[in-house]
Amino acid sequence: MSEIHDLHDIINRGRIQAIGNEILTPELAAKIGATFGTYMGSQGIAVIAREYSNNNRMLKRAFIGGLMSAGVDILNLHSAPVPVLQFSIRRFGASAGVYFSSVSTGKMQNQIRFYDASGIEFNITKLESMNEYFKKSNINRVKPLNVGAITDIPHTHDIYRKAIPQMFEIKLFKQRDMHVVCDCSYGPGSIVLPGILTSMKVDVIAINAYENDQKSVEMYPNLQSIKNVVNIVKASQVDLGVVLDTDGSRALFIDEMGRIITFEELMMFFMKYDPIISNAVDQPIITTETASKIIAQFAAEGERHTLYKTRNFPGEISREIRERRGIFGGADTMKFYFPNYGPFSDGVYTTLKILEILARENIPLSALVRSFPRTIHSYKSVGTTFEKLTSFKESLRKLIQTHRENSSRLESKNLPAENLKVADLEIDYQDIMVGMKLIIRDLGWVALCTSMHTNAVELESEGLNAKKSEELIQIAEEFIQPII
Repeated sequence: MSEIHDLHDIINRGRIQAIGNEILTPELAAKIGATFGTYMGSQGIAVIAREYSNNNRMLKRAFIGGLMSAGVDILNLHSAPVPVLQFSIRRFGASAGVYFSSVSTGKMQNQIRFYDASGIEFNITKLESMNEYFKKSNINRVKPLNVGAITDIPHTHDIYRKAIPQMFEIKLFKQRDMHVVCDCSYGPGSIVLPGILTSMKVDVIAINAYENDQKSVEMYPNLQSIKNVVNIVKASQVDLGVVLDTDGSRALFIDEMGRIITFEELMMFFMKYDPIISNAVDQPIITTETASKIIAQFAAEGERHTLYKTRNFPGEISREIRERRGIFGGADTMKFYFPNYGPFSDGVYTTLKILEILARENIPLSALVRSFPRTIHSYKSVGTTFEKLTSFKESLRKLIQTHRENSSRLESKNLPAENLKVADLEIDYQDIMVGMKLIIRDLGWVALCTSMHTNAVELESEGLNAKKSEELIQIAEEFIQPII
């Protein structure tokens, strides 16, 4: 590929993203680093961290060189989960943070994420502002004596491990003999979660809790790793199963029966059983535009909470929580926001919050969520082979990308969405860890999840009514035919 002169070419879904060492090269990373340093202003301080893998290590080191050339000092976290980076930005009073990670829906893809002084991820507006410097090559290189310095902060993980438990009723954990299965997905979440749980007297079965560079080119968590946790939970009679995403910002949660708890169930679970949220009458709750309408109905019961919806783009929920003084937030990508802790999602904090509620209620998770209302959904199971199932998420992402490149846009047609062919519909997606959520403009959404028990893709839709939900199922089934 020719040299990149405009970051817009590699900005995807609100983040810089491209194939590592082919498009996102060390030279490009260094230039982006110098551009970000110029955007920050000299004498700033940035916390830098990464996921495991040599690609992330390479790009991070090149980026740091560019950033230092603009006079910015570096606090180097080495490998760390995203929440530890965000925690460190606030604790050390840094001006910004940068995180290097792999992309959960695309092999060999790397991302660069930027965070402000509050630990909130840059939105597209800030990225575009930084891009103006990049396009004009308007880079401020400081004099040799003013080049930024690098300082390691190796004990930050220890500080985080000691600080997070203090936000919970530790006595509750010690009074109940709790057991957890935790899959760290070969990510740096393994540095903090098992140790924190052990310190709180929770018995932990930790798997994939180490760095394995041979696995770094694969996507984790994947179908097999999630299935493994489900099976271990059922066999071990534990209270909770946890599957961390590789960056540690989110997780899948599995009840003691081996069933994956849905996003909607977790939202209602926190609204009902977390006293900070349930007692905050008429306080705003923030969620994404594609969240199920059952959440709004549940929040409105007894006029307890006001629900606001926003786009599911980097930093949007955090900013809405801050602007509206929200008491709680959640994205259907399995991210949950507790403002009393911080304006960002943390898989470790969410895990401890669930365990604290289980300890307080002394009732299994499956029983606590059983009574929650259900919305009008249509459902269908579509059979396929195990080989196609294991690569389903990546295949679906590529299919959507091809569809968006080839299809005519709705704005060019004076037809309502229901009168268009599938090839002409505007389709987007969200990664929901256990599958993907197809978002079909003006019609609704369809969740496509890989089955834990059979070789099938499970389709569940929400439209304006039951008939529209059935139509969405038909559209989704036709759309995925090439890959199943």
